[in-house]
Amino acid sequence: MKEECICGMKRYGYTDGFHEVFLCYNCGSFIGSVGGDQLFGMLIKSNPEVVLKLIQAKMLIPIRDFYAE
Repeated sequence: MKEECICGMKRYGYTDGFHEVFLCYNCGSFIGSVGGDQLFGMLIKSNPEVVLKLIQAKMLIPIRDFYAE
């Protein structure tokens, strides 16, 4: 479900251990779970570019790396 975007391309999952964001690099859409943190949800919905900044700052890391630790 979270693996494939509505555009047909793969979504990539990122987490900080509390929040999860699944991002499509093809069309830019994302879905996720905010773990009850409504402020985080409001922030990324109103400023979607924050998701990329969090990934670049390594505050959100690939889910596969997070669970490999």
